[in-house]
Amino acid sequence: MSAAGFVGSLVEPMKQHLAKLDGDTGSGSRAGESFGRSATALTEMSSRQESQAKSTMQGWYGEQANAFQGKSAAFTNAMNTLSANCTAAQQAASSATTAVTGGRTKIQGLIDEFVGWATPLMQAAEVAKQAGNEAAWGQAAADAKAKADDYATKTAQELQNVKDQLTPLVGKLNGLAKVDTGAMGSLGGGVGAPNTGTSTASAGSDGRSGIESAQSGSHGGSGSGGGHGGGGGGGGGGGGGGGTPVGPRLPVAIPPQPGSGVGINLPGGASVEAPNEVAAAAVRQALSALGTPYVWGASNPPSGTDCSGLTSWAYAAAGQELPRHSSAQAIGASVPDQSQLLPGDLVVWKGHVAMVIGNGQMIEAGDPVQINPIRTSNIGMPFMGFYRPTG
Repeated sequence: MSAAGFVGSLVEPMKQHLAKLDGDTGSGSRAGESFGRSATALTEMSSRQESQAKSTMQGWYGEQANAFQGKSAAFTNAMNTLSANCTAAQQAASSATTAVTGGRTKIQGLIDEFVGWATPLMQAAEVAKQAGNEAAWGQAAADAKAKADDYATKTAQELQNVKDQLTPLVGKLNGLAKVDTGAMGSLGGGVGAPNTGTSTASAGSDGRSGIESAQSGSHGGSGSGGGHGGGGGGGGGGGGGGGTPVGPRLPVAIPPQPGSGVGINLPGGASVEAPNEVAAAAVRQALSALGTPYVWGASNPPSGTDCSGLTSWAYAAAGQELPRHSSAQAIGASVPDQSQLLPGDLVVWKGHVAMVIGNGQMIEAGDPVQINPIRTSNIGMPFMGFYRPTG
């Protein structure tokens, strides 16, 4: 066997290790770039959808609004999940390409290093053998074989290093969050039967918000509930709704003992008394959110909030948790009449909620968070009643 042939046989195990890393790493890099572009596009799509949904939800309350909000949230969550998955896939592709490319380079370097050492050794032994020195060839061959075994161990370790880097990447890809395809498939469905008077467009021909329409008495929806004032039979004027409360019948709130109230200073200089410290703290917290823009599903003044987000946020700061949905905040005790309302009490509809601050006023999340006179109508939605969360 020639020197070249012998060295080639010694290198064969190392080349087998190198062959296990064969593949088109360029395709891996291009796949990673595609995942990156997809993540960016999905994030932008989610942002546009949230912005459009926010515009749609302004002044829109009720069951259809809740259904739309749920579908919109499902879409946003799906887009965010897909974007995160694409980012994870991009990172995995990049890391895998780097690992494989690095492993190839190191193994090829070891092969070249061994060949560079063994070739001149065996060539010299070949010359000696041809001159009759068989022992020289045998000794050189033994030395080269021992060296080759050492290098094959090194290339095997480099191959294992690559596998060790790829294994967690596979686990990461297998663990990507699943998108609710069933929820995605239902996004194009309806949000319930038409309900005149619950959208911004029907709140008033001049395009005002639902809150403005409910206050005016001259516009609003077609709600037929009884109550006080005009505007389609709505209590407090405008937009229908109001009338007999339809909320849960809870124990009646016990009036506070004289002198037990907690003082609150309102914007404009008026002073009122809440029934207890929790209610007072909730009112103060809510007032700190004045001017916060309306963002459906949010509860983070001053960045953004919706109606139930405002009240739950304010009471949470005061140490009392409220349910997140507006109609579910009809808890604690019932306040039977508007004349008995105290700061911290809630005015609840099926789809909207506001907090009484005293002096005949309440604070609510319009766009932005604002103070308005207490009313029992809200663009046609059923009025549930007055409630005192603290009992």
